[in-house]
Amino acid sequence: MRFKRRPSVRRNQGRAIRLKPDAVSALEKQREAFRGKFGRDPGPDDPVFFDPDADTPQPFDHGKVEAEVTQAMAQAALGPAFIYAYRRTGLIVTEENEHLLTDEDRQAWRDALAEYEQMIGREPI
Repeated sequence: MRFKRRPSVRRNQGRAIRLKPDAVSALEKQREAFRGKFGRDPGPDDPVFFDPDADTPQPFDHGKVEAEVTQAMAQAALGPAFIYAYRRTGLIVTEENEHLLTDEDRQAWRDALAEYEQMIGREPI
């Protein structure tokens, strides 16, 4: 990750992607965290979001992240249907973000909720 000329633009296979200042800040924080953990700048093959418990740069273990998110959802008293839909789709859908999803993602979320209701023997909402 190098931000030399225009920190709000990142080139990816010939495409320019404009990043908001908070996204640039988040990437800078990740770079600093990487330096602090591994004593060097991240290379092109290193993960941006890495497992802080690993001795070498590794992406987060998906199962570990899912378990931690699921635990946080349960502690926040989110319903089991919501947790099931997250685990099934990888999405966290709220009234505030639903409009940002694709039609396919919205349908996958609804299908997962209905599947949960059918599994426990209730009519889908």
